[in-house]
Amino acid sequence: MTFRDDTRLDPTQVDDTRGRGTLIAGGGVGVIVLLVAALLLGVDPTSLLQAVPTDTTVQNGPSASECQTGADANRRDDCRIVGFVDSIQNYWSDELPRRGQRYIPAKTVLFSGATQSACGTATTAAGPFYCPEDERVYLDLDFFADMRTQLGAEGGPFAQGYVVAHEYGHRIQHLLGSLNVSSTQTGGSSQSVRIELQADCYAGVWARHAADTGYLVAPTQR
Repeated sequence: MTFRDDTRLDPTQVDDTRGRGTLIAGGGVGVIVLLVAALLLGVDPTSLLQAVPTDTTVQNGPSASECQTGADANRRDDCRIVGFVDSIQNYWSDELPRRGQRYIPAKTVLFSGATQSACGTATTAAGPFYCPEDERVYLDLDFFADMRTQLGAEGGPFAQGYVVAHEYGHRIQHLLGSLNVSSTQTGGSSQSVRIELQADCYAGVWARHAADTGYLVAPTQR
C-alpha cells in the first residue's frame, strides 16, 4: 500500500514513547549547588527548588511527531503507522455515523521492548493489542520485523496496515458493546474466536475503502 506523497498526516493520533527518558533539571549536582547557595545566602531552599522544573521528558532518536506527509509514510515505518492510524480513524469517523453510531478516536502508542498499559505490560512478543481499559492500541514496530523473519510474512506495508486496522476493529467492537460479551463456549465457535474474526472483517472493510480516505492510493498486488 502506497500513501499519496502530498497528503497531510496528523501525528497527534500516535503517542510515540520509544526512547523516552526522564531527566532531573540540572542533574543531582545542580540541585546540590542550589541548596548550598541557598544556605550561604540565607534563602529558603524550597523556594529555589520549586522554581526548577523536574521530570523533564526527552526523546532520543526519531519520533513519530516528525511525520507530516504521505511521503514520510512511504519512507519510514513509524510514519507509515501514523498514516494508517489516520486513514483508519478517518474511515470509521465517517462510516459509523452513517449507521447511527458515533466514533470516538483512540490513540496508538508506539513503544520499544515493553511498556505499561492499563491492561498489563505490553511487550514485543505479545504483539499489537487494543486495551479497552485505557482505550489505546499498543504497537512495537519490531513486531513487523518478527513477522518477516520468524513467521515468513510477505505482505509488506499492506500487512502492517491490516494489523493496525484489526486492532482498531476491536475499538469498533468496544464502542458497539460487542467486545466483552462473555461466553462459556470454547474452540472454533467460541466468543473469543468470533471477536477476532469480526475484527478481521472490520479490517477488511477499511482496506476495501482505504483509498477513499484520501491517504492512500488504491491497493495493488505489491
